[in-house]
Amino acid sequence: MQVEKQELTILFCDLLGSTEMAEDLSLDHFLEVMQSYHQCLYQCITMHYGYVAQHLGDGIMAYFGYPVKFDSAPVNAVKAGFSLLEQVPVLVRDNLQKFGIDLSIRISIHTGTVVMVDLGIGDRKERLALGGPPNISARLQNLAPVNGIVVSEATYLLTKEQFEYHSLGMHSIKGVSEQMHCYRPLLLKA
Repeated sequence: MQVEKQELTILFCDLLGSTEMAEDLSLDHFLEVMQSYHQCLYQCITMHYGYVAQHLGDGIMAYFGYPVKFDSAPVNAVKAGFSLLEQVPVLVRDNLQKFGIDLSIRISIHTGTVVMVDLGIGDRKERLALGGPPNISARLQNLAPVNGIVVSEATYLLTKEQFEYHSLGMHSIKGVSEQMHCYRPLLLKA
């Protein structure tokens, strides 16, 4: 088993209300919406040098700084978040016209040291990031505004020269012993 420590920036994007949407739409229409949504996610992530690590039903987990390590990974992750906020409304417009449904997302981003390891059995192995950062990033989603982004203090400190931020204050994150300062990126600085 190949194990490697490295710093990653991890982005989670979650679609809100997908369970209700699945009940409101036919299975074929729901599949069409989800395919276009995941295609949008993939394009926005890869355009900013991210790696889509996992499709999680109605969301994704993406790594920035893997498989190639680079210093601008945290900046690229926040840029990818803004791209998602720009592109999902195009899907919303199309899906409102076609199916009468709305799409809303929440995005969370955290940077930290992980252990990269191949997990799985037989031919079904995935290269996954293990440790606190993926869990923290996932849990930060609860603090993100609808159709908005939240970043941890670790990501903020690495990107504050490139983006303007609004402080969301200190928050308790499940499984983390100390409170964490969180921020909402507002825009890319000129």
